[in-house]
Amino acid sequence: MQRKHVLAYLLFSLFFIASLSSCFIPSSRGFSKLASEGRYEELEQKSAALLFRRIEAEPLFYRALALYQTGESEDAFHVLNLYFAMAKTADPHMIDAHRMMSILGFDAKSPHRSIVSAKWLQERGQLHEIEARSYYRSLLAVGDTAEATRVFDTFLKDTINAYAYAQMVIGTLTDSFKLEEAFAPLTAKEQLTLLQSITSDIVLQERATLLLPLATPLEQAFEGREELAQVYSLLASLYGYADMRVQQRKYNTLAQNFT
Repeated sequence: MQRKHVLAYLLFSLFFIASLSSCFIPSSRGFSKLASEGRYEELEQKSAALLFRRIEAEPLFYRALALYQTGESEDAFHVLNLYFAMAKTADPHMIDAHRMMSILGFDAKSPHRSIVSAKWLQERGQLHEIEARSYYRSLLAVGDTAEATRVFDTFLKDTINAYAYAQMVIGTLTDSFKLEEAFAPLTAKEQLTLLQSITSDIVLQERATLLLPLATPLEQAFEGREELAQVYSLLASLYGYADMRVQQRKYNTLAQNFT
């Protein structure tokens, strides 16, 4: 009889401990609310805590979303790949996951991955302008200009403005004539702003050589000291990336004299 009491006590204790510990295991409940309220840092922490316990599709999706929204695009890309490996076809987050991947794939220098997700969205009538932009740039990046033209004509031609178009293609087009064509409708200030945004990151030598013919006319487009200082700094950066050191030193000196 005493042995039965001990066994019953042990079973009750185990049940109680299991019930109590389950209260402290993170849950994905509330992730949607955190996302809708823009509390992405908290979402990232809570989804990471849940993933530490068990790997599931839903917390992977929300962690990728949180990382993407907080500027951690490369990490978001890798987490999202894990989500796709685990998620079922009918997963409720699948459409939003493909939306993210169509953008992150290009940003992570994996244009083929961006193209796969964009095509998936297109086949289901879910391709919106923001994904179409990444789709277009990714197609250009892999050299599929015919499909890129079709995507532009179908999804972007009637909605995108001149600046957005130039912004979209300046990092991917390698045809100097088409680059000049995209750049020409912009004001001098818009051209300067766009080129400054490009050179705020590392520019490959070949790309810098393509961009220099777009930047050099800006030297004659401004008269104010502040704008000229910006132009000279821009030219110094581009000549540096193009490995043209004499010109780089020249424009560095000019920029310093105007600041």
